Amino acid sequence: MFDFTLFRKTGFSGWSNRPEQKIQETDDFFYKRKVDGSQAAYTRGVQIVRSRRPMEAVRKDVVDGWFGNKSKQYAEFIAWDWRNKRITKISTDPGASTNYFVAKDNELPYELSPAFFRPEVLSKYKTDREKYTVGERDVSCRAAWHLKGINVNDAGQVHAYIVYLRNLPYSEQLHWLSFNEEPKTGIAQRAVTTDFKGEFSDLPNPLGKLLSIVQRWDHDGVPWWTLRDDNLIGRVNIPLTSSRDEWAESFMDLAKLVVEGFETKAIRERLDQSKVPYTQNDKTIALLEKLLNKDGKSADRLTGLRLVQHLRSKAKGHVGGSDADDLAQSALTEHEIFANHFKYICQLVAIDLETIEKLFL
Repeated sequence: MFDFTLFRKTGFSGWSNRPEQKIQETDDFFYKRKVDGSQAAYTRGVQIVRSRRPMEAVRKDVVDGWFGNKSKQYAEFIAWDWRNKRITKISTDPGASTNYFVAKDNELPYELSPAFFRPEVLSKYKTDREKYTVGERDVSCRAAWHLKGINVNDAGQVHAYIVYLRNLPYSEQLHWLSFNEEPKTGIAQRAVTTDFKGEFSDLPNPLGKLLSIVQRWDHDGVPWWTLRDDNLIGRVNIPLTSSRDEWAESFMDLAKLVVEGFETKAIRERLDQSKVPYTQNDKTIALLEKLLNKDGKSADRLTGLRLVQHLRSKAKGHVGGSDADDLAQSALTEHEIFANHFKYICQLVAIDLETIEKLFL
C-alpha cells in the first residue's frame, strides 16, 4: 500500500468536495487520487507485487528459519561485535547473533554487527549489469536475492550487517567472505545516522543530488532533456576501487545518462527565441553555453559537463594512451582516490544542471 499527501501549509484550509479520481493501471496496480488545484493533493493505492520465487522455496526458507534447520549453510565473517566491543568472527546462522528484543537473555553479538570488505567485492556485480544491480546502499541479483544496508566507510571499505548477509545464498556469502577483512575504521557516518539514530542524513551526496535532478526532469517531461534508457540511472555508480577501468567506466555511464540526454532541437529553439547565433556544427554543450552567455557580457562555461565529456573520450575511449594516464594520475594527485574525484565532478555537474534548468524557466 502507498499513501502520498502533499499540501502547502500557507494556503491549505481543508479538502474540497471535488470527487476523487479512481485509476486502475493494471489488475495489480490501482489507486485513488485527488488534486485540489495547486494547494493540496493525495494519492492512495495498492500495488500487488507477486513473488518471483517458487512457493515451495519460500515455504522452506520460512520453516528453516523458524525451526533453526541446520541443513542450510552459513558463512562466518570477521565483524565488529559492538555489543561486546571486540573484533571477532560471527556466523550468519540466526542462532549465532541476537537482537534488541531478546538480548537480555544472552551475550551474543547483535545481528546488526557490521562486517567489512575490500571494495573489490562489488566488482563482480558491476561488470555484469544484465544480471546484477548495484545501488548506493544495496546490491541485488535479478529475481534471486537482495542485499540491503551496505555502505562505504572513510577507509574505502564496504560494510554490511550480519542480519542481511544471512539472506544471501551460501555461494554468494562465500564470495563476500573472500573479500572480508578487519575494519580499518568505523562504519560510515551516514550509516550511523540512518541505521542507528533513525534520522535522515544531511551529509553531502553529489551523485544523489545529480540523479535527483535528472529523475525530476524525466518525471516532468522537460523539453530540453530526455532519459534515453530507464536503466541508465541505476548504472551510474561511484568507483570504489583503485581500478582505472572502473573509474573510466563510471564517467562513461555518467556521460551517457546526462550529456547524451540533452535535446539539441529544444536548445536551438530557445537560442532562436533569444536571437543568439549558432552554427550547425555546435555540439550540445557549446549550444548550452551560448544560451548561458546570451547577454554577451560574460563567458561562463559548464565546467562539470565539459569535464565529464573530456574524461569520457580520453579515459575510456583511449584507455591505453598517455592522455588517460595523465588524467588518472591527476585525479589521484588532487583527490587521493578515484571515488573522491568522481564525487567532485558530480558536484560540478549538479551545479551545471541547476544552471541549465534556470535557462529554460
